[in-house]
Amino acid sequence: MTVLHHIVIKNSHLNRLTRLHRARARLPLWRFRKVFTTDPNMRNELNRKRLVTISVVQFFASVCIMVRHYSYFLEPYFPDVATVLGRVTFSDYFFCCSGFLLHYVNLNKDSVAAGPLVKKRFWKLYPLHFATCLFYIAIIVMTERMGGLGGTRSTWECVIPTVTLTHALGTLDQRCMNYPSWFLSALFVMYIAYAPLHFLVRKAGAWTLAVIIIAAVLIYEVAYRLAGLPHWTTLTYDLGVLRGIPTFLAGMLIAECLPAIRDRVTSFLPAYVVFVASLAGMMIGMDPLIPYAVLQVGLVALLAGAELNNANSFLRNPTLTPVGAWSFPLYLLHVPVAAVVMNFLFVRILHVQGGMVVVAMLVTGLVAVTASYVVHKLQDDWGPKWWTTRRFGSASSSP
Repeated sequence: MTVLHHIVIKNSHLNRLTRLHRARARLPLWRFRKVFTTDPNMRNELNRKRLVTISVVQFFASVCIMVRHYSYFLEPYFPDVATVLGRVTFSDYFFCCSGFLLHYVNLNKDSVAAGPLVKKRFWKLYPLHFATCLFYIAIIVMTERMGGLGGTRSTWECVIPTVTLTHALGTLDQRCMNYPSWFLSALFVMYIAYAPLHFLVRKAGAWTLAVIIIAAVLIYEVAYRLAGLPHWTTLTYDLGVLRGIPTFLAGMLIAECLPAIRDRVTSFLPAYVVFVASLAGMMIGMDPLIPYAVLQVGLVALLAGAELNNANSFLRNPTLTPVGAWSFPLYLLHVPVAAVVMNFLFVRILHVQGGMVVVAMLVTGLVAVTASYVVHKLQDDWGPKWWTTRRFGSASSSP
């Protein structure tokens, strides 16, 4: 066989593959899903690629949540600004990211053992949570012994539910201690449920996830629109676990449908638009289902699809990508940092007022980000080898 003949045969084979790829790309999503993800080679190809942009956006989402919580200090001076900023939260994005990343690394597995999974996630997430619990226990003790420190919403009744991570199950009647940690309480319930959900998907198909998501959202929306209950995207300590069900499962569904998503998303521009639309929708008070749930779930799918297509974005800059590892420490530490720096130092001791509160917020935010970097390095780089090895042995999904 001549070299020219060999080249012609090879090009003919490549052309057939290209036509097949294009034909599959035109299939409806559900048929495309059926054709592609049963192929183990396709799953292996997707699973080998490490996605970084989702984690980088998690950091920016943590910054947005920090701004939301710090905006409470603006209420006496800039009430309208505080109201607008107080509407911003990306907890549903975090739930979706967690479901997506966890399922993404387990796509090729026939089964997942619940015990080892929860243990790994426990060693990844719980130590920092427990450290913040000790911080607030110290505040409760000092408040009882030194009344001059001022009051606190945290009481001894808050300690056991928070330490045992049951405070998103309706065991508390108020936000207290490190209140953003309600997310961890709800997330660990989803981790416990992940193994049977993974088994269900492997046996019955990804359509089961879609059915559960649609059913949950319909029930929640009926409760909100007809029964006058709070919208499910506002749930935190008051049964916040219910909030995680549709969005965590939506992340799993995105991971299952990655081949179809990848062929339809070739740029990061849609992700930018959706992020800005979600932020703007929250700020102007749009119907909560859209900016808090639909757009934030869509953001995960658009980021993953664009990155799998190797689209260019500043989010993939090697200088920026390390901040993704700071997102979880920042999420848990920004409130304790505000308790010390903003509330105690700037408000109680320095008596900062008016426009200087904005400056104090910026300084406090900078301290929180710096503390997050230091904690990340302590946990993942500077710690003893037995500790970092245990942490890196965990699944690579961030909360």
